Amino acid sequence: MQTEKPDGAEVYREAYFRGLRPDPSLWVDEWADEYMRIPRDTGAAEPGKYRTLRTPYAREPMRCLSPAHPCKRVVTMVASQLMKTQIALNWIGALIHMVPSNILTLLPSLGLAKRVSSRIGKTIKATPVLRERVAASRSRDSRNTMDTKEFEGGSLYVTTAGSAANLAELSARYVYGDEIDRWEVDVGEEGDPIELAETRGSTFGRNAKFYFSSSPTIKGASRIDDLFEGSDQRYYYVPCPTCGHMQILEWERLHYPQDFNVVHYECAGPDCDVLIEEHHKGDMLARGEWRAHAKGDGETVGFHLNALYSPLGWTGWKSLAKQFEKAKKAQAKGDLEPMQVFYNTRLAKVWDSAQEQTKASVLIERARREGFSLGAMPAAVMMITGSVDVQADRLEFMAMGWGVGMERWVIDHRVIAGDPSDERTWAVLDELLKERYRHPCGVGLGILAVAVDSGGHHTDEVYQFCRVRRWRNIFAIKGASKPGKPVIAQRPSMVDVTWKGQTERGGAELWFVGTDTAKDWIYNRYPFESGPGALHFANDLPDEFFAQCVAERKVAKYVRGHKRIEWIKGKAERNEALDLMVYCLAMAHYLGINRYQEHDWERVRQSLAQSGLFDEKTVVAERVKAGEPARIASPPSQSVEVIVPRPAVQRRSSTSGYLKRR
Repeated sequence: MQTEKPDGAEVYREAYFRGLRPDPSLWVDEWADEYMRIPRDTGAAEPGKYRTLRTPYAREPMRCLSPAHPCKRVVTMVASQLMKTQIALNWIGALIHMVPSNILTLLPSLGLAKRVSSRIGKTIKATPVLRERVAASRSRDSRNTMDTKEFEGGSLYVTTAGSAANLAELSARYVYGDEIDRWEVDVGEEGDPIELAETRGSTFGRNAKFYFSSSPTIKGASRIDDLFEGSDQRYYYVPCPTCGHMQILEWERLHYPQDFNVVHYECAGPDCDVLIEEHHKGDMLARGEWRAHAKGDGETVGFHLNALYSPLGWTGWKSLAKQFEKAKKAQAKGDLEPMQVFYNTRLAKVWDSAQEQTKASVLIERARREGFSLGAMPAAVMMITGSVDVQADRLEFMAMGWGVGMERWVIDHRVIAGDPSDERTWAVLDELLKERYRHPCGVGLGILAVAVDSGGHHTDEVYQFCRVRRWRNIFAIKGASKPGKPVIAQRPSMVDVTWKGQTERGGAELWFVGTDTAKDWIYNRYPFESGPGALHFANDLPDEFFAQCVAERKVAKYVRGHKRIEWIKGKAERNEALDLMVYCLAMAHYLGINRYQEHDWERVRQSLAQSGLFDEKTVVAERVKAGEPARIASPPSQSVEVIVPRPAVQRRSSTSGYLKRR
């Protein structure tokens, strides 16, 4: 049976003359109105011919994405289900048809990448001019697969942003990054994935174009918010149907009764008190315009849009009001997740759970009223624990005093400048930990237990420092950020092994600290000004210290479909003070202070009162300079011992087998 063979000359002739015809010179929005088709099998609410008039606010972002527009980067920080993905589909289709080149599409997960790739494939089939140019999908043809679609002049790649190889193995003139706030923070320890993605277009110079879209997430940790802040920050202004005043639709101006029977929007005009009904929104959107609020970096155009702009027939004001009130009720019960979702996906705003927390300014104002300074302590302090945070160029130390009911006082905070790889830095710390603090009754109080963070880049140095000082209750610790973990583990993990590979009983110990549990305990007691659990600060601590105390926020995240509550901080924020307080709390739990009853505290109080007039005392030295921590004299040979009751639960002893072998 003979099969018909294609005429090579005819195929060549058709392709040649098609190449001679000029490409259509259209903006992306004009191309979408003429050629784009929304496939029915994608489950779209309004399939068929695409019409920009349905979402007028999408026109200008598409204009900026057009190759003829001079901007280099387009950023859309908008609410869910408004315009992000459809704009990307229109852009990709226009590029394939008019200015083909390599296109890289990046998604946060493999599952989402597959869904977006499937949607792109269905859109190509439904749009005739794209179907003609993209290779047909065949079982033996690798030109059109789930993650790669070849066309005349280039290829479309759809993959995840979680692999450094995905961001480095090809060059692309056009890059689309979707839901970038859900991307990995540091891809393969090679840096920010946004910068890695943009390097794919470096060889194209000013001809490259990047489109990043996402609904925002957490304040200080949102990439889309960072990109938007660096842009010209455009907002969509719509006119009042009565007075014509141009304004941004803001949530605070939405009014509704308890039964949600009628939902109105209050006009922002200075001389207009009209309550706008939602049926006017179609005309308002058609007459709207984008206005920039900043100068930006000159090459990034940013767009912000919330769900109040959703076209008629989509998410209405009444539905938004109900969702907000539901989230408000959950927030009153302590569940912040629904309100976080509403802020991120409906208002397109970053969520800052710190708005429900004690502010740094409140702690500062409270500290300035205290009657003690660094190196001193009130009479209510009866025991002291210490903590050390290891940084790349310094050691930070905190001493915390404890009283009845776990009332706390930050009595010392010092920074030891020096490389932790240098033994001299640790020698300074060793002398500092031997110092005693003068109690108002005259007794020199020493630090009963010290936690040294081993989770950084100087783990071996920490182990060595703590290995030979266990008899002084100086321990290497490591944070375990997992909900439900105890503040400190019941027993340590042995980290030294013999030459046979077996655990060495007398080797270094590592204690795990439940940081999530500790931070919950600390943050819940920030509002207390006095009494059990209250926290007091020395009155000469710098303002930056208090900002570090409240640097972290508790947020809800979904990992592989499972809800997880995490403590996070902004990329540029420091949290050493908070970490030091966590470690001091862990040492208090190690000593069993959290289980003390009144009779236990009475024994400690009596031991302090028994110091005589002629007992040798530890004296606090005068400060050399204002703002410097007090240098406290080394303890005398016969300073007074403070009796500490045994913990309710006995832990293993902390003798050093390393010292015995020597």
